[in-house]
Amino acid sequence: MEALHAVIAAIAGYLIGSINLSIVFSRIKGRDIREMGSGNAGTTNTLRTMGKGYAAIVFVFDFLKGFLPALILCKLGLGAEGYAYGLLAIVGHCFPIYYGFKGGKGVAAAIGVLLAIDTVPALIILVEFIILVAFFRYVSLGSIVAALNVPVYTFLIYKGDFVLLAAVILLALLVIVKHKENIIRLSNGEEKPIFGKKEHK
Repeated sequence: MEALHAVIAAIAGYLIGSINLSIVFSRIKGRDIREMGSGNAGTTNTLRTMGKGYAAIVFVFDFLKGFLPALILCKLGLGAEGYAYGLLAIVGHCFPIYYGFKGGKGVAAAIGVLLAIDTVPALIILVEFIILVAFFRYVSLGSIVAALNVPVYTFLIYKGDFVLLAAVILLALLVIVKHKENIIRLSNGEEKPIFGKKEHK
């Protein structure tokens, strides 16, 4: 029965995670954010192409779609279901069924999921993320470093919880894989800083 519940939570996570407001907002404006700016359907590209207001709404929605359901499931003692929901919510954000399986990179949703299921390590990497972005101005760099570090902190803080560790490792790998182009641009010195000039709408 627990396995069935986990499957249901995973399906729900994928379907909810697939909802992407950056795509919705851009289509309302008669365009597709995946053909604007960096081509990523996420907060940073929304900020660059549509402005702070839209970006704030997108970030909050993406964060909450990962955080709230996962937190509720975990508080109800349904940890496995919470992990399943969280992982598939991020998969849905990255590969949304509603938009041709081309979505964002899952960072905001991942932050939400991690704060719900892996709170202490998530708070540590959130501080790291903010410091790195503030200092270097690259959201991608902060995201990649956070993804690399969260399994380490999880292992050190929650020793013995190998189910949680496995879930976090899968989450981190997904985020890193989605940032492969950013890694190449960072290596070549071609990555755009977050506080760059906003593109024409």
